Order: sequence, then C-alpha cells, then structure tokens
Amino acid sequence: MAELDDRFVKRGYWIDWSKGSIMGQTYTVDAQTGTLIVAVLTILASVATAQLWSLLIFVLHQARAHRMASEGLFWQQQALLRTMPTPTAFLADSFKLSWAWRSKIKHSLLRSLPVLAFAFFFTIGSIAGGISTSYAVDNSNIEVLVDSPFCGRINNTKVFSGNQQGVSVLATHGDSIQSYATNCYQNSSSLPAVCRNTFHLPNIPFSAEPAACPWNDTMCSGESSPAVVMDSGLLDIRTHFGLNIAEKDTVKLRRRTTCNVLPREGHVFKRPADYLNRGNPAERWTLEYGSWKGVPDYQRPEVTFNVPSVLVEHQMSYYTTAMMSYIHGDQVSSFINPLPEMNRTDADVALISVWANAVVYEKPVDDRLFAAHRVEMRQQSSGKNKTIYWSDYYAGVVGCAQQLQLCYPRADKEDFCTPLGPSPAPNTPTTAYPDATPLQSSILTLLQSISRVIDTNRSPQLGNLRASKALMVGISPGLASDQWIREVTAWESFVWTGYQTLLSASVIGPSVFDTEGDTYRDEPASVGDKMFCQSLRMRKAGGFANVNVFALVFLTTVAAIVTFLNIFILRVCIFLSRFRKALAPRIERWVQDGVFQLQRRAFDAQGEGRWVDLEKEIPVTREREMLGELRDGSHAVKEKKSVGSLETEESGGHGVKGKDAREDEDEDEDEMQEEVDWSRFRVSVGRVDTSATLVDGDPGEAKVKKDGERRL
Repeated sequence: MAELDDRFVKRGYWIDWSKGSIMGQTYTVDAQTGTLIVAVLTILASVATAQLWSLLIFVLHQARAHRMASEGLFWQQQALLRTMPTPTAFLADSFKLSWAWRSKIKHSLLRSLPVLAFAFFFTIGSIAGGISTSYAVDNSNIEVLVDSPFCGRINNTKVFSGNQQGVSVLATHGDSIQSYATNCYQNSSSLPAVCRNTFHLPNIPFSAEPAACPWNDTMCSGESSPAVVMDSGLLDIRTHFGLNIAEKDTVKLRRRTTCNVLPREGHVFKRPADYLNRGNPAERWTLEYGSWKGVPDYQRPEVTFNVPSVLVEHQMSYYTTAMMSYIHGDQVSSFINPLPEMNRTDADVALISVWANAVVYEKPVDDRLFAAHRVEMRQQSSGKNKTIYWSDYYAGVVGCAQQLQLCYPRADKEDFCTPLGPSPAPNTPTTAYPDATPLQSSILTLLQSISRVIDTNRSPQLGNLRASKALMVGISPGLASDQWIREVTAWESFVWTGYQTLLSASVIGPSVFDTEGDTYRDEPASVGDKMFCQSLRMRKAGGFANVNVFALVFLTTVAAIVTFLNIFILRVCIFLSRFRKALAPRIERWVQDGVFQLQRRAFDAQGEGRWVDLEKEIPVTREREMLGELRDGSHAVKEKKSVGSLETEESGGHGVKGKDAREDEDEDEDEMQEEVDWSRFRVSVGRVDTSATLVDGDPGEAKVKKDGERRL
C-alpha cells in the first residue's frame, strides 16, 4: 500500500486517544499553515519569557529591598535589577559588578553567585522553553486521521462468492503486500521510507522459536524441536494497527502459527498418465497429505498436489502452491481434509508445497526443505568442469497449524477472550461476543473476514519464495541450512502485512484500490461501522502538520497571564501599600531605584529643575524647563533661583550663614526663610545643604544679585 492520498486526510480538530483526552487534542492543517502557527508560537514564547523575567526581577528586587545600610555592591545590584535587563545582559553586568568590587569587598563573586545562578538557570530554561514550542507543531512523518466517503468493511463471503472478487483482492493487493513485507519485516534498525510513511507501525512484531512437533510424531523428524512456532502475543488494535479509539472499545488479537517440514516417505509419488482421471492426462508427480472434499474416488481425492513430470524434471525454477483446511468451514472455504495424523480440533491446517524442479546449486544444501546433495560434473564453455548439486527431492511440503485468539475489555467485567484455536467463521454473528460495544462488534466482524482472506497459504499461492531471489538461469549459489525457517517467517510476515493493508483498505474504501471493490464491501450502516470509519490513523510524510491544541492554548494562556501580571502587579502593590505599611518601604525602593528617579536625583544634585511626582515611577518638572547636560561632580554646580521646593528672593545683600553639606538632613527649615545671597549650593530631596558659608560683603554678592535680577 502506498502513502495515504491527501484527499483522505481529515483536516481540523480531532482527538488522538493514544495520547489521552487532554494531550491528544489535535488540529491538522496544511504545511503552510503549520509554519505560520510555529512562528506565532515562537513569538508567544518570547513574549511569555520576557514578561516572566520582568516579573521575577521585580520579585527578586522586592525580596532584597531593605532600609539598612549596605555596601555599594548591594545598591548597584538593586539598581541593576530595577533596570530590568535581559537575562544574558543581567548575567554579564552582575559579573562585571562583582569583578569591579573584588578589591573592596571580600568574596564579591561568591556573594553575587545567587543572582548569577538565578540569571543563568533562567537563561537555560528560556532556551529549553523556546525549543519545546517547536514540538507543539509536528510536520514530519506525522500521523493523520483517515476520512474517506468510500469506507466499508471487506466481507470475506462476498470476496469468495464465485464472481472472481477473491482473485481481484489478491491481484490488487498481493504484490504491494509482498513488497512491503520483504522491505519492512526485516531485522534492521534502518528501514526504507515506505515503511515509516504508511502504517501506524512499520511492522507487526512476532517471535519465531523452535517448537515441538505440532502433529503426530510420525509427521515430524526425530529431532527434539523439529518445528518453529511464530507467536505474536496479544496485540492491541490501537497500539499496533493505529485505530484511534478509546480503551473501552479496543480489541486484542493473537495469532500463533506452528510449522514443520513434513516427511516425504510414503507421500511423494510419480504416477502414470492415466492415474488421476482429471483431464489433461500426463505422467505426474503427486504429493499426498490430505484428501479433497467432494472429489469422487476415481479422481484420486487423496492427491493433494500434482505437477506434470515434464515440468518437475526440466523446469529451472521453483513452484509453490498451498491449501487450507478450516475447522469452522463455510460455503466458500475449507477444501481439504488433512491426513488423520495431522488432524487437529484446535487449529486450522495449512499445507504448502514447494517444488524445486530442475533447480541446481553451486554448493550442497543441508536445509530440510531444499536439501541438495546429488552431485553432477558439468562442463562449462571454457572447458573446465564445475560441480553442481541437484535437489535430493523434487518437492517438499510444509505443514502449519494456524491458531487465532480475539479478546476485548468489558465494562465492570473481566476481559472476554475466545480460546486460542481455529479462526472463527466469517459469518459468525456478533452475538457470539457478549457485551461487546457497537465499535468492538464492527472490528471483530472485520477481523473474522481478514483472517480468511489473508492466511498462511496466500503468500505461497502467489509464488512468493525467498529462495528464488538468488536464482539465475536455474542455478542458485546455495541456501542456508535454515532456509525453510526463513520461508515460513516470510509467509507469516505476509499475513501480518495483509492485516495492516486490508484493515486500512476497509477504512479508505476497497473501491479506491479496486474497481470491483464495492462488490465485496459492506456499506457502513450501524453506529459501530460509522465509528470504525472515523478511527484509523496512518502516517503522512509531508504536506500536513499536526498542532497540539493543549500546547497552543497553554502557551497562549500563560503568555496572557504573565503579561497581565507584569503590567498590573506594580500598580496593585502600590495600592496595597496604602493599607499594608510593611509593603510600602519595599515599593518605595522600587520606585526610587528606577532610572528616571536616579536621573532626577542627578539633576537635583546639579541644581536643575523643580520636580514633582517624586513618589511615582516617572517624576516630571513642575513646569516646562530647560535642563542642562549632566556633568560629573568635579565641576561647579550652576546656581539657580528656584531649586526643588525652595525659592529665594533679592534682599539687598543681607543673609544668613549657609549650612555645611554634611549637616544632618533634619535641620530646622526656619533658618531657610531669611533672605540670603547664595554663591553656590547643593539641594537634596526636600532639604537644602550648602557647600559654602556666606558672609556679608562676599565678592560674589554683586554677581549673584545681578543674576537674580535677570532671572526675575
């Protein structure tokens, strides 16, 4: 089966039940829309990260804020926090601060380690968060939900109703099944792209181990483990076949097949031309391991397989064919009765004949089925003799006991399981499965049909034999001693690929692959059938993207909440500070550590501007004023008529002595009310500190008066 066609991909919202009802919420879009959503999610992640960082910076600043005297490193760190740099800038600047103070403060780097670690881990978390957003949108080899108007279960009875639909099904899917089984059912960690881009799983796992004889001992060799058993164990239809259904509606399937090479003595004969009486008289080789039902005695019903001697002795290629014997037969199956020694009541029996014919080998072959030790010296065109080996027997037969088990969960009861035994008849009513949900009934009915359409004999009936891959002009380079085991495991792989293919074909629609598909398709009529038609997940390599709805909503919500908190938390804290006195000093420190308040202080120190809104984040001048460029402390401060909240008046040169800049900031303001002449001064918030003592007759008095008059 090829990759799912774009027209059968469900676009829009659906739930991937394998991931749960929350994390499994999925929205399938085309690849272009998926790229756009990735970009939007990246922006949202960046916004959320930036806002969260600002919020954490505020919290860290408030946690460290206090009114006690501290070293310069602490206050510079607080100022750095207040500027709210990016995490990487904060990391770099914090390191610079600790390095600059290394000679003044012991272990300055160690003391800065908490804030450095805070910035470092947030940076790592931001990177991880940014990367994780890409997983919210999956556009590489995704699983999509199949949505087809042609859905309908394949019905085994209709397939083999006599109108050649059976031939049509195998002709339509046989080659693709065999190709997929060959490429994808191999013990390799690297499988071709088709294996990864088609079904839910590239292959269905099963074990192959030595086993005891599945028949009477006379039908096996004397070895202790003459057979091989291939067992899948119980396979959940959800996890192994990709059905997108809830756990309560699942069905489990187990298939167990035990095979061995049957003895040839007393079962392989060369018969004369008139022996069979089935038309086309010719000398024939016959294999006799079971009797045909409904064949009269004169036509030799005991001859299970036969091939004309002329082909057997001269055809330089292999030939395979097979027959099945079902315990629960119906009108379209179960054609033979196996030998009494092979008769079982707990398994269906497959008989597979492999004709080696005139194939020769360059090396002796020790395999039970392909044994070749008859030597012939053949002269080549170069004149040299070459040893070749003929098969010990013209043909061999493999017998397989095929068993099937179906299980499903039931509400408030133990799981129901059929015995591990023969496959159920395709027309088994759903009443045979007590307490099954409508969806379970639909799945069980389909599995009944698939188990008959695809069984152990189908692959050899189509001529599939691995030994023939190395054959050239009737000559094989040789075969492994366990070649027969490789063949039966390949046939079992074909069966499991058939299950994958026909289950998918039922949901997509048989008529999509086969023009005769509607003739063996059951129209979905029941609730369970309609649910089944909306329940298959398949792989899609490109062209579409799956958006995780939970991740999209979660990221959007977090970004919105963090942004909202970051915008309004300061306002809320300022409001709360009116009622909680313990909170007020910390909020005041946040405000006063702001870059605009620090700038205002610098202008105050320089004697520039009359400022208001000193308790807010952004102070402004009382009126529009022209402020000079900020200078360092080595320059004289320009005099001003009005500084801060203090105004001076001309008084004819009479004044009071100013106060030294280092005097206590709580000095009585009454001394500021007299008329004074100032030559230079420094103002702090709410107070005046003079940097020089004024005396009568100061040489700068005339200049100060002149300047004062000009300003007035």
